[in-house]
Parts: sequence; C-alpha cells; structure tokens
Amino acid sequence: MELHIPDLESYHYFFIIAVLLLSILYVYDIVNDKKCCQPTRNEEFTFSTYDYSENNGPSFWSKIFIAAEGKQQSPINLLEKSVKVISFESTVPLLFSKEFNIIPSEMKVYNNSHNIVLYGTWANNRRPSIVGGPLTTDYCFVNLRFRWGPNDYEGSEHMINFSRFSMELQAAFIKSNTVQEDILTAAKNHNLLIVSYVFMVTSTDNPYLEPIINAIEYLKLPMSCLCIEPVTLSLLMPVFERDYFCYVGSLSFPPCTEGVLWIVKPEPLMISSQQVKQFRKVCGYNGRIKTNTRPVQPINGREVLYYD
Repeated sequence: MELHIPDLESYHYFFIIAVLLLSILYVYDIVNDKKCCQPTRNEEFTFSTYDYSENNGPSFWSKIFIAAEGKQQSPINLLEKSVKVISFESTVPLLFSKEFNIIPSEMKVYNNSHNIVLYGTWANNRRPSIVGGPLTTDYCFVNLRFRWGPNDYEGSEHMINFSRFSMELQAAFIKSNTVQEDILTAAKNHNLLIVSYVFMVTSTDNPYLEPIINAIEYLKLPMSCLCIEPVTLSLLMPVFERDYFCYVGSLSFPPCTEGVLWIVKPEPLMISSQQVKQFRKVCGYNGRIKTNTRPVQPINGREVLYYD
C-alpha cells in the first residue's frame, strides 16, 4: 500500500483555506458582539467626519457643522466667582436611583474611534436614573465616555477656575419618556443630560477603573468592543446630592448640537499617571488618540448655577 505524503503546495492550500475560515468566523463574532454597543447610524456618520487633528480638529468643525458656531457651546471654564448659587435648602437634592449600586447583568466597553465608551445592561431592563436639583423629570443612563489629553494635566474638557485636569468622564442620560432616542436626537430635542467628573493624577491607581484599563489592551483598534466584568456604576461615577455646577450648553463633539444640560462635579476623582497613559494607547482611524478634548468655548453671558 503506497503512502501519500502531501506536497508543500497542498500544505499551503489547506493553510490558506483554514486562515480564511477563521477570519470569517472572527469577523462574524465581532460584528454580532458589537451590536449592543455600536452607535446609531447617524452617530457613525458623524464619527467619520471629524477628528482632533490640526487639519480636521475643533477649529474646523464650524465649517462643517453649523451648530458649532452657536453661542451656547461646550465645554466652558467654570468660575466659582461668577456663578449664581442655589442653596441646598431651597431646592430638591439630586437623587441617583438604586440601580447605580446594583451590579449590571452585562457591561461592555467600546472604542468608537474617538473615545472609550462604556455601556451597561441591568436586570428587567431598568436603567440607572437621576432626578432632582435642576431636573424636573427622570433621566436614564445611556453610556459614559472618557476624555484625555497629550499629558497628565490637559485631559479634561471643562476647566474649573482656569485649571484643567488629567481626564474627564462624561455620562450621558436621556429623559425617561424618550429613552428610545439616540444621543444625537436627544440633544436636538433638548432631552439630553451629561453628568461630568474630572480626574486628578495621583501616585496611586484607581482600583475601580482597573476593569476598563485592563480592557484597553484589546480595544486599541477603532470600532473594537469587549465584554468586561460588570461593576456598579457608582464606583465609576460616585453619586452626590449637592456641590455641583449646572449650565445649558452643547454636545462637545460634532455636530455640537445646543440645548444639552450639563452637570459638572468639581471635586476631582483620582487616577494614576500610569492609568492615564493606557488611554493614550487607544487608536482611532488616524493612529493613536493623543487627545480627544475640545477647547473651552465662550460663555457668552450664559447663567451658570452652583448647587451648594
């Protein structure tokens, strides 16, 4: 009986077929895995039409997006000496729902080519929500995104008393009766709230950010998505009742739609220099994202409130 030994060309043929099959399976898995955390179609279109480079960055956005020329743009420099103070006794405190302290059933992190964005799913489809303070109705959580800069001291979008911080976390919420809207539509209809936290670099890691930091290794390429071990949202964005700024502004990224309500917590959260460095390894379509922050915009006589 003659033993047939495959020649080198046969090995190459089977190897190529195997690689093609594995590639198809990988793409199929990625596409299906990203369905729950992909932006809507109009958000995807916007993502592809801007960046933070010198050639297509914030100084050029107004040439493409009309709203970016508006008089109520974000971010801004928040000055304590110029705010209208709302005393704690004269208003209802902010109330964060119990879902902020409940571990989600699923949590995913997504590289949308500009930011690292976090999404969560809770049991019975109940989302964390906020009411009280300047909010006359409940706003439900949609996602949160991180912003960073080229070094440890220029990562926040908002300034507080002319000072910038190492990073900024921006959590998006939509009015509870309009939760089927995407973020861009909610902004257009004045149904969007963004709650923002700044980070200050310290010598110690922030342990609550570790699941996200560890995921970045697998999210360096744009449009990549990964499931992570769920954590309670309150560990990432602590709940609070008072001591915050509030003003009406815009999306801080194109199309820069105005009518967005901002709440900014001025007391910084902690993050280490090494942790911030990991975010700068994330890539967009034009290479590593060294910064994804828009410069502060003119206040133009807007009223900024401070809830004491």
